[in-house]
Amino acid sequence: MIKLLVADDHIVVREAICEFLNSKGNFEIVGQAADGKELLDMLMGCSPDLVILDVQMPKIDGIAALEEMRKNNNQAPVLVISGEENKQNIRTALKAGANGFISKNARPEELVFAIQSILDGHSYVSPSIALSLISEDPQQSNSPKGLENSLTKREIEILTHLADGKTNREIGKLLHISIRTVDTHRSNILKKLKVKTNAQLTKIALSYGLIKL
Repeated sequence: MIKLLVADDHIVVREAICEFLNSKGNFEIVGQAADGKELLDMLMGCSPDLVILDVQMPKIDGIAALEEMRKNNNQAPVLVISGEENKQNIRTALKAGANGFISKNARPEELVFAIQSILDGHSYVSPSIALSLISEDPQQSNSPKGLENSLTKREIEILTHLADGKTNREIGKLLHISIRTVDTHRSNILKKLKVKTNAQLTKIALSYGLIKL
């Protein structure tokens, strides 16, 4: 069982997340916190496999709590989940040591994928959020505008998932489209980028900052 601790000051949201994850069968909710202080207190007595952390919380907000965790050498993976896709919050959370960031508007299946991806040793940022971040980043060696001119938004989203190692079936389930549709998009992506394998797609995604090793 994967042990999770969920911190969110909105009890309805927190309970919904916990109920959904409990229903999946392989997750165990070992604690719920309503604010950052309560989270830090709980972490003194338990060792979750992953923490799901809201940003806006009373007493101590999520990012401050995350910074305190890392300051105390608590390296438990943290997935930040927020109702506001504020780019500064996203960057600050990742800089503070978050392993992933998704929107509260994400589909429930994406939450599961994000958790699994992080526990497999990868970082996870929703593809749409990742693209919006790198499009503003002057440090990128390749301009994402090149990808945007070649691929549709949906194709970039699918490219990101393919490069992250997801199967066509997993991508179809995540995006609520058929496996055949995913395969069609994949074929179009390969053709447009003039490559033949997923390994080559991964290399391209890495060069554009869509995924990280």
